[in-house]
Amino acid sequence: MNSGIYTAYSGMQAQLDALEMLANNLANINTTAFKEEKAFFTYLNQSLGTSEGTGDLNEAMNRSVRTLGTVNTAEGSLSPTGRDLDIAIEGNGFLVIDTPRGIRYTRNGSLRLNTQSVLTTSDGYPVLGANRRPITLGPGKVHINLDGEVSLDDSAVDRMKIVSFDDLSKLEKEGGSLFISRAGQSSEKASDATVKSGYLEQSNVNAVTSVVQMVEILRHFEAIQKSVNLLMNDINAKVIDKLGK
Repeated sequence: MNSGIYTAYSGMQAQLDALEMLANNLANINTTAFKEEKAFFTYLNQSLGTSEGTGDLNEAMNRSVRTLGTVNTAEGSLSPTGRDLDIAIEGNGFLVIDTPRGIRYTRNGSLRLNTQSVLTTSDGYPVLGANRRPITLGPGKVHINLDGEVSLDDSAVDRMKIVSFDDLSKLEKEGGSLFISRAGQSSEKASDATVKSGYLEQSNVNAVTSVVQMVEILRHFEAIQKSVNLLMNDINAKVIDKLGK
């Protein structure tokens, strides 16, 4: 096998992985509070902390490329809805919600009341209050103020637990708009973010930029593919012809 062919193939796979990540961003362009993922490339042996070759030239030609993703945590634009149970969070803040898989965090403020009058996300996960218990409401008009205090007919019931993180890059995405904080990675703290009732945060995916990136990825893939074809067909054919003579 030609030296460097594995690097070329891993480069093609890395471009496909980046394309898949980009396609997922575009598929969620209308998902409330969705945060896009940006692809970047690294050498597999460097990311593992090991070296594959015995010399600098051999190392340079036989490295495997891999695709990693980083979450763009920039805030999306706010869209007015006029709905009492729709909220948008301005600043570094996340709602704390309870899921069957454990505590999760989200900025998706499209909220509902389930059949038990528990305040939930659009996916049905209970929103936790200041005491880390689900917020339960009765009949009446719901109002949510700038501090996340939930009132029913002008009578305060509970306050949403809204937390922030020092390093947002350590939060891991889960699904469309959920985040998880692994043990030892990032710790939550009280947030001074502002809650805007009657608004929803939009996805921060830029459609035009994403399409441009998609074209670039396809061009890079085609360039690597041509180099592989050149190496496997033209160069090998000449080598075989000379060896035969």
